[in-house]
Amino acid sequence: MASEQYIFSLYITNGRQYFLFRTAHQYFNNASQNEEDKSWEIESAQRGMLMNHVGGLYAQKVFALVGELHGYPIGDVFYSDYGKKQVPVYYMQTSFGEPWIVFGTADSEEEFLKELEVDDELQALNPIGEITKIDVCFVTQNDFNQ
Repeated sequence: MASEQYIFSLYITNGRQYFLFRTAHQYFNNASQNEEDKSWEIESAQRGMLMNHVGGLYAQKVFALVGELHGYPIGDVFYSDYGKKQVPVYYMQTSFGEPWIVFGTADSEEEFLKELEVDDELQALNPIGEITKIDVCFVTQNDFNQ
């Protein structure tokens, strides 16, 4: 069985607002391509639903993908049940190319780099390039299931 995994997708709108969507890639039987395909369809539908809700709330129509992380970013806020309207985020590209990024929240760029340095999973993605700091609106599916 493949385990459930968070998918974090960072988008920028035509209004220059950043949104970070957390969806879930659900469990599936590794021996079943149909189950894996269905799991990706469900994740894609979740992301589409979040984009539609957010687009309506914030009057945003165009979302451009900045990057994506399948796994565990730095910062407890990303594991809470609900999102948060403003989160400071540092992100970097990876050597795997677009759309893959590593990211996290920290009080400073130096603190982010220290946390990144000791995170074996994020280091395995080989972060490269400049660090970019942005403020994001973090959104989970739970934000709309209340």
